Amino acid sequence: MGTTYRSGARFGPEAVRRISALYDSYSPDLGMDLLEEITIGDAGDIFVIPANIEKTFDQVDLGISHLLGTGAFPVIIGGDHSIGYPDAKALAKHIDGRLGIIHFDRHIDTAVTTMDERMHTTHWSHATDLPNVPPANLVQIGIGGWIGNHSGVQVAEERDTTVITMTDVEELGIDYALDIALEIAWKDVDAVYLSFDIDVVDPGYAPGTGTPEPGGMSPREALKAVRKVAQEGLIGMDLVEISPPYDVSDTTSQLGARLIMDTLATLVENGHLGNRLSPEQRAQDEARRDHDAGVDDS
Repeated sequence: MGTTYRSGARFGPEAVRRISALYDSYSPDLGMDLLEEITIGDAGDIFVIPANIEKTFDQVDLGISHLLGTGAFPVIIGGDHSIGYPDAKALAKHIDGRLGIIHFDRHIDTAVTTMDERMHTTHWSHATDLPNVPPANLVQIGIGGWIGNHSGVQVAEERDTTVITMTDVEELGIDYALDIALEIAWKDVDAVYLSFDIDVVDPGYAPGTGTPEPGGMSPREALKAVRKVAQEGLIGMDLVEISPPYDVSDTTSQLGARLIMDTLATLVENGHLGNRLSPEQRAQDEARRDHDAGVDDS
């Protein structure tokens, strides 16, 4: 309901679930069996109200807050990108400190409203209104093309956010562009959230999306990008804007599943999740879960 042109992203979660059956849990690249390292559970769909996007935002906020309260790492599959706002709202409430955001997209998403609504081009202007989500720690990567959202560009400039265009990525190289993004997103914050819009990938590789824009990343660049971001640790991630009615042979949904698996595996590999946590990280994780559950050691 938050899309502006081609609808269908509401079918994205089920498409990712279905194609994920193609995979097992072992990666020869990493020498890792993911299910030996972490427990993965499908919490199902959050109940949305199709006639009311604002109430849907409340539902998303409540659902993610519940998952965070269990100590789980949330992987949120959209749906359109309007859910970025309630995602960030739930994550920001969960941390004692400030939240940075790394956002991959071909379109800038900082308009205040579109068609007088908060929808899939507006979420970061409202997320960065939250008291502990500084706009200076929002980085948008891959922006470009001819769906420019001029008002969103103006807001991004006014709030001193960082926009790394696809031309920047091409000229700097994906590694250096991400070095810049990580330095900015992590500056003086306590956690970072990854938001990945599948349309940052060129539609020749990922046609199943509502607002395709030629000239985007290759799948190899996208997978490298999420792995590099995950090396530093994350509090949560979302993957949005997969629209199965426009997909070909489940190509886009399959890439979405890979992006999730590579992110989780990199978090495990670098000691941020799972059985490879250091004793100090494990103690901190247990203390946080006890705190969220209201356990008092005294």
